[in-house]
Amino acid sequence: MVDRLVDIIVTLLCWLYFTLGFVLFFSPFYIAGALFSSRPEMLFQHLNRTFYRGFFLLLRWIAPRQQWSIDERIGAIRSSVVVCNHLSYLDPLLLIALLDRAKTIVKPVYFTIPIFGWVLRKAGYFPATASGPSAGLMVAQMETMEAYLAGGGNLFIFPEGTRNRGGEIGPLSAGALKIARYCRAPVHVLCLRNTERLFTPGRFFFYSRRPNRISVGIVDRIDPAPHLPPLAQLHRRVREGFERCLADDGGDRGTAAMAAGTASETER
Repeated sequence: MVDRLVDIIVTLLCWLYFTLGFVLFFSPFYIAGALFSSRPEMLFQHLNRTFYRGFFLLLRWIAPRQQWSIDERIGAIRSSVVVCNHLSYLDPLLLIALLDRAKTIVKPVYFTIPIFGWVLRKAGYFPATASGPSAGLMVAQMETMEAYLAGGGNLFIFPEGTRNRGGEIGPLSAGALKIARYCRAPVHVLCLRNTERLFTPGRFFFYSRRPNRISVGIVDRIDPAPHLPPLAQLHRRVREGFERCLADDGGDRGTAAMAAGTASETER
């Protein structure tokens, strides 16, 4: 009962940060950037990173049973296409918080949400479709992608396309890899673990009281010099990186299970 109550409080505090926190503390900077900045896309990406870094600082404070292991090299990634496995709605927020100057592909429906859709457009995010009302936005972003990556920006994509609920790597879209080859950009393969144990797909509340270890690491870097490998080989390397991620995940889950058992014994 106590755990359930704590989870409810943690969830409410997170939503308060996203609503009142944005309106009271961050929205003035977004509005000023849209009106006066000569490079609004870059500014919005920096603001997004600051906003989500604040969110995860809050989450670490109010959910101390969640241990975090973040590869420090991720913050230094520049001019790259970043691909990552996908477990939870927390994943894109975490990558935005970790990567400097990042944009991504999102569902077209998100561009129809008031304020949120405006922030997505201003930050240079683009829809996962080349048809319909958002087709022009995607085309415009793709036309500038090579210059954006060359200038130090990052594009991150979850090639599975949806959150993985089965514990196995799903079919991988080749879109991100095609972009990397066309722009001659390096590919970083990232491994996320256990975010779904904190915020489970299909659930509204955070599981903040369950001992857990969330980690993000680089499992491969594919350099474009002298050239990226053929698409099929590139696809295979990404899948192999994700499979290594899953193979190593058993240790993390075992550690979490042992921690849970220890916590239960302590509480008795």
